[in-house]
Amino acid sequence: MEISQANKKDLPEMITLLKQSLGEGLIPKSEEYFIWKHEKNPFGKSKILLAREDGKIVGLRAFMHWKWATSSEIISAVRAVDTATDPAYQGKGIFKKLTLQAVDECKQDGIDLVFNTPNNISIQGYLKMGWYTAGKMPVYAGPGSLAPRLFSDNFLEKVYSNFNTKDAFSKFPENWSLPNAVTEFHTPISTAYLNWRYNDCPIVNYGAVIEKGKFGIVFRLKKINRFIELRICEIWTEQENMDVPAFKALKKIMQFCRPALVTCSESPLFITQKKKRMPGLFGPFKMGPITTLKPLAKDKLNNFDQFNHWKPSIGSMELF
Repeated sequence: MEISQANKKDLPEMITLLKQSLGEGLIPKSEEYFIWKHEKNPFGKSKILLAREDGKIVGLRAFMHWKWATSSEIISAVRAVDTATDPAYQGKGIFKKLTLQAVDECKQDGIDLVFNTPNNISIQGYLKMGWYTAGKMPVYAGPGSLAPRLFSDNFLEKVYSNFNTKDAFSKFPENWSLPNAVTEFHTPISTAYLNWRYNDCPIVNYGAVIEKGKFGIVFRLKKINRFIELRICEIWTEQENMDVPAFKALKKIMQFCRPALVTCSESPLFITQKKKRMPGLFGPFKMGPITTLKPLAKDKLNNFDQFNHWKPSIGSMELF
């Protein structure tokens, strides 16, 4: 069996393998989605290893590049995401071989850590390969409208049209970026990241309200039973005393959407004179996905254990 780096000509066969191994599921397996995710990522092109048997691709493993930052440190990371094995070759250790080789290569490349959010079945395999559990991501939650609106696709289209991300992000110059927080690690926010993650995503729609030089809010509507969850994916302020205008903008979003539930993670990029969490939200609750980590070039990950000084946004940890 030969293990090699993937290249563009392998893409159609890789998509076929993903469909054979995983099915369509909630996330469609398409070339457009794969290119957006693994080639257009502003943090860099993914590391994708392939296992071949007699020239045929029988296994795939993808590590997606990411960054975690403070004002004084940048952590280079990869996120273990797509993996697939030809059903006829399952049980031969292909997943483990590809994963361990990808880990070794990333360490040699100077990548600091690998992280992911495995399900209850796959987590055991990662733990055996040296990953450890960092805990569940803390999330704040609270009630939305007293008269919540029923979920409908037509209404979602109306919301995303009214709070259009393309129009919102066009207020920033191409080279704009938000200053990083002082002590807590987060995904660095820039025009390139916002457009890639929230405007160009081919499978999920988002809404945004941006007041350049003041604040920004990026959100997503999710179905919860018959109603709507307002998921705040990113929220930040660009200067002091902008928390009140940001809360007013969020209130307008809530009045328009009338969600049954509002969720948000703590944002170190949101400057407030009082509490760090949104008004009306409670927590933090350990309700995010179980996250696992493995140190690579960086020996100690104390800041990331139990999300000690690691404050990812909901948007940066969504499964996609």
